[in-house]
Amino acid sequence: MIVSSFLVFNNLKVDHNKLIKSLIIASNSEEIESLNLFVEIISKYKEDYKIEDLIELFEFVISPADKEVNGAVYTPKYIRDYIVEETSHQYYYENESIENVRFGDISCGCGGFFISFIDTYKQKTNKSLFEIYRDNIFGLDIQSYSIDRSIILLSLYAIMQGEDVKAFDFNLFVGNALNFDWAKVSIINENNGFDILVGNPPYVGASKIDDESKQLLSNWSVSKTGKPDLYLLFFQIGLELLAEKGNLGYITMSSFSRSLNGIGVRKYIQDNMYAFKYIDFGSIQIFHGRRTYTCICIISKKKDSGIYYTKSSPDGIFNLTSKSFKLIPYANLNIKKGWILEDSIIESTLKKIEKTGSSLDSIVEIKNGIATLRNNIYVFKPINETNEYYEFYEKDEKVRIEKEICRNIIKPSILKSEDEIESLMEKIIFPYVTISSNQASLFKNNQVNKEIIPMEEEYFKQNFPLAYTYLYGHKQELSKRDKGNRIYKKWFIYGRSQGLTLYGYKLLFPYISDKPYFVYSDEKDLFYYNGFSILSKNPNQLKILKKILQSKLFWFYVKHISRPYENNYYSLGKRYIRNFGVYNFSEKDQKWIDKQSDQSLIDSFLCEKYDIPLEIIKNI
Repeated sequence: MIVSSFLVFNNLKVDHNKLIKSLIIASNSEEIESLNLFVEIISKYKEDYKIEDLIELFEFVISPADKEVNGAVYTPKYIRDYIVEETSHQYYYENESIENVRFGDISCGCGGFFISFIDTYKQKTNKSLFEIYRDNIFGLDIQSYSIDRSIILLSLYAIMQGEDVKAFDFNLFVGNALNFDWAKVSIINENNGFDILVGNPPYVGASKIDDESKQLLSNWSVSKTGKPDLYLLFFQIGLELLAEKGNLGYITMSSFSRSLNGIGVRKYIQDNMYAFKYIDFGSIQIFHGRRTYTCICIISKKKDSGIYYTKSSPDGIFNLTSKSFKLIPYANLNIKKGWILEDSIIESTLKKIEKTGSSLDSIVEIKNGIATLRNNIYVFKPINETNEYYEFYEKDEKVRIEKEICRNIIKPSILKSEDEIESLMEKIIFPYVTISSNQASLFKNNQVNKEIIPMEEEYFKQNFPLAYTYLYGHKQELSKRDKGNRIYKKWFIYGRSQGLTLYGYKLLFPYISDKPYFVYSDEKDLFYYNGFSILSKNPNQLKILKKILQSKLFWFYVKHISRPYENNYYSLGKRYIRNFGVYNFSEKDQKWIDKQSDQSLIDSFLCEKYDIPLEIIKNI
């Protein structure tokens, strides 16, 4: 349908190409009415039906399930054109002959980057498209339908240009980029790799990577830290596939510059001191349906002293000049803490904040909440209660659980203020017992570390039969935690032991946020999940800290040091906030902060103490 409609709309006749002829709907076919209707619909909304529309349409018809697993996404033409221009220009400048350039995309999807390359390359040579397809273009994708569509696209493109031949010789392969052996492709092997490699590496999170690829991650050094998203590996794969002085160009997620799982990529690039041009789009969204922070990376396989960085709007990239970029020496970049690529004023401000007073993690404990790995089973919201029981609905069935085995729990990821605590409070089934000890171990600030152990199963069954029966009904589902690969000491315990022993006053906050929400709770036994807390035995310390952490100064620090997420959200993980410097306030200062309710006055006060101009942080 797509091929036939394209031919009809563009009044193209195919006489020779076997592939395209096999896809044409015959005039006497039962599908001809549907084809005519489809063409009519297109005509109502579009004046023309170009090859770019075909690229977008091919990407659109990929199923949502495949997009999630394979990370397929349509790359806008202007992005492709810019990347191709930047990588090709360097090659053309450095090579007198361009007849034998080897151009590749190892996650090629439906072949959009090939069209961008051909549009410019063909103008510089006398080669036919048949010759270009045979000699110059190389592609790989894990999905066979993507390669099929690339072949269709390139065949139609050639027919539009007047090249209607029986068949083209394509170097387009189905395979996994993590282990595909390009040495077996003789043209690439003889060239010692690609001259130009471009692409939009797959947007697949660590938890969504297919089993085959997971087994191959360890083959690549960049995967050694954290849980790597799939796109991270494409930096190393691509650079190792380049010929000497070859050029790589990606449109990709920018989180690798700061994230924990990006340490391997940062180390790989920095150790090799590659010539690197980095265009940061910040929070501006490029891809429809994918709210991600993106950047363009142009990397040459040759030595340089640092990264050439700029921040740009996507529609401003063609206006960039060499003066738009500033050189950040590799010697100034921190692999473990993350690359700070902002301007010198921001960089010096961040350093000043970190050097002020004491680091946050040196004065308080930052702790993860409970991790049951099946919150939908353990956590519930009571609809009613008696003296002995809580009641809630599971699907359409009313469930009763003994009160004595339940504890209060809250979810910091949805908590914005102290006023919401009561309405958002939930209950959690807690099949553990506390061992009392007169010799309690202490964390910082005298926070008691209680010893918690699972109940004996018989004790659980006899004393809390309703809770036991309820969990037993979910025993099979509980066994699926950790993908069924872990044997728990007792089937009913939580998936992780973290967060069980945390006792004290709490400052609750989410894993990621678009604003600095820190909520104080004086309930020492309160549990929490999907979030963090700062614990202390000193409530005044937390109340003062709350106002500091809700300041523009702190959020300025987070936005420039942390990993960005979609919708202007940033990670508040310990590794990002632990080095925030907390000023050593005098007793008088602490009393003033404690009594002050105007956050703008607190912001000004903190800037004065940290010796940072308010103008630098005021627009955060």
